[in-house]
Amino acid sequence: MRRIRVILTIAAGVALALALSAQQGVEIETAPVKWRDVVVSDGEALFAELCAVCHGTDGKGAGPAAPALAVPTPNLTTLALSYDGVFPAAEVEKAISRRRSLLAHGTLEMPIWGRELEDVRPDFKPSRREAFASLRIHNLTAYLETLQVPAH
Repeated sequence: MRRIRVILTIAAGVALALALSAQQGVEIETAPVKWRDVVVSDGEALFAELCAVCHGTDGKGAGPAAPALAVPTPNLTTLALSYDGVFPAAEVEKAISRRRSLLAHGTLEMPIWGRELEDVRPDFKPSRREAFASLRIHNLTAYLETLQVPAH
């Protein structure tokens, strides 16, 4: 009896899969996912959403908003070169988390998105929001490390 149920379940699954694949021309409307709604944040996606407008999609400082800034946007691909070939992850995390003031960012708030990186999930408890913000900052920092040009 159990064997028959398993066979029927598999057959029903196969039939459903075939029926779904046979449907052609059916469009499913999807809404774009907002970065605020993502539970686990990918560093590359965060960079594209938050940083590329000033720093450029390649991190070299030529984003569309860069000309409007009072201070030139730095090339983020050469951070390791400034630290004898070692990526300064701790310093980058401090800059992103606003624990270190950057002249180009004016106050401790980065322009345009300010506290958005940390204040993503108001439904989370404060300690969980802080942990989530730390994860996002870590992922963003790890992505920036992948952009580094090799030392010659």
